[in-house]
Amino acid sequence: MRKLSFQLPNLSRLVVAALSVTILTGCSPAEQPRDISTFQAQELAWEECDRDFLIDEPQRSKVFEASTIDCASMLVPAVYTGTDEVKNFKLQMMRLSRASESDFMGTIFINPGGPGGSGIEQLQASNFPDALTKHFDIIGFDPRGVGKSTFEDGTEIKCSDELDYKSYFEGEGSPANEAEYKASVATGDAYMKDCIKRNPLWWTLSTANVVEDLELMRLVITGDEPLNFIGTSYGTTIAGMYVTKYPDNVGKIVLDSPTTVDDDPIASAIENAKASEAKLNKYLKAYAKHAKITEDEAWELLLYIRQSADNDQLVGYAGYELVMDESQMSSETLLVRGIQALQYMPEDQAIVAFNLAMDELRDYNWNGAFEWYTFWMDGYDPDSLTGSTLAKKKLERSNLYEVMVIVNSMDFSQPEMSIEDQKKLTAEYEKVAPRWAALNRDSSGYVYYGPSLGLSWSGIALDDPKIPDPPTTPLKRVNESGKELLVIGSTKESVTPFSFAKDTAKLLKSPLISVDSATHGPAAGYDIKCLNDVLIDFFVNNADVADQSCPGK
Repeated sequence: MRKLSFQLPNLSRLVVAALSVTILTGCSPAEQPRDISTFQAQELAWEECDRDFLIDEPQRSKVFEASTIDCASMLVPAVYTGTDEVKNFKLQMMRLSRASESDFMGTIFINPGGPGGSGIEQLQASNFPDALTKHFDIIGFDPRGVGKSTFEDGTEIKCSDELDYKSYFEGEGSPANEAEYKASVATGDAYMKDCIKRNPLWWTLSTANVVEDLELMRLVITGDEPLNFIGTSYGTTIAGMYVTKYPDNVGKIVLDSPTTVDDDPIASAIENAKASEAKLNKYLKAYAKHAKITEDEAWELLLYIRQSADNDQLVGYAGYELVMDESQMSSETLLVRGIQALQYMPEDQAIVAFNLAMDELRDYNWNGAFEWYTFWMDGYDPDSLTGSTLAKKKLERSNLYEVMVIVNSMDFSQPEMSIEDQKKLTAEYEKVAPRWAALNRDSSGYVYYGPSLGLSWSGIALDDPKIPDPPTTPLKRVNESGKELLVIGSTKESVTPFSFAKDTAKLLKSPLISVDSATHGPAAGYDIKCLNDVLIDFFVNNADVADQSCPGK
């Protein structure tokens, strides 16, 4: 699918991707639950892990290297209601064990977010505190369709690598007129038609199904024990849905950098815009100091560079149209998405990266740095993209991007907005995020107002009677478990703004740990002593955790 820069009025389709999964889903009352007793009765074989499951050694944590590790697979139905005439998924799990029999207190499942993030990889990279691993097994799993968890026959849901790669370069990232906009829509439609043909069961990817998979894992692996779970970012969407669906099975659950629980996705999009604006302003202020210019001059320079990208005047390493030597034509999409990708990095590192990338753009028209960050964010191995032509490149990428968009689309379908509402939304967006809006739009100021054009995953699902309809109204998460969950949020981050964490803690009746940090998923790094102490109190000491603040280091 075309990685378009954010088109403000087209939120009827695009708000879902912008929010990185925000809403709960539910089953149609007309669909009857399947008999899954055979899946519940399966026995798992924990064995030595396939070497292909291991990430590169430098990325593995000391805790991982010092622990006993084994792996298992588990079958889950592709759908939990209606027909059983679809093949099963085979979920892959990795378990870290250090607890002696006398110290053992249970099992904690983890999910790093996405949708599309690998729990198997997260397990290997995490330096869990000793006091946690002394008492708990920790299981990382790849959700259905993600990483190593494919269909039972080994096939996966994945779109064309070549068409996906071309989408970064073909057409206009932000159209200047209706003709360019329709051309971009046509490019996206070609991608989707090909992807649907390759993946007729794409619609089985949804958070509702992942929650059912998680409940099946809990039952098969831990029996009657309640679920202990640490979810980060989108992993908090899984957690919130689980608590809502299975309140009687809730154990100790952590929501780290929660996605929004607001039942108004438009309001959440505006919150994201505010946070992105604040982050961009920090980058510009830091670059101004670095380059010894004013912040306004830094902003004008970025706009100039953005226009240069629009005019095909930037080069990089990852394109496929040779300009000179080994340099290839870059694109505005790669510039803007590269800046967006920095939001997932620690802020001090992101500022250094932004400064270096801007220097290269200013001095050499070189967009290689932002290209690298874009492809890293979208599931590519950026180092696989060298080569002067597309034929000479050896594209290596996960299916993270299509998993993210499909899951978001099957979780919630935003109804069409009137043209009047579209214009109001555009005005509000520009009001709260003037620079971010300008960066994501053509310098002509063109904005398309009207009904959504082209194909969309949610639209296809709604139009096909054989595919379950995604909800068109959001469902709030509720906590009727009687248990206090643990909500953690960074006060300065932009991926999931801190307001999301505050709303989540209030709605789910749980304590909030505020972290003085700009890091997305501050608990997932297990490198903040204060947070580790809170987790130990919560899981090991069974302490009542109160609202509190933690430093960011």
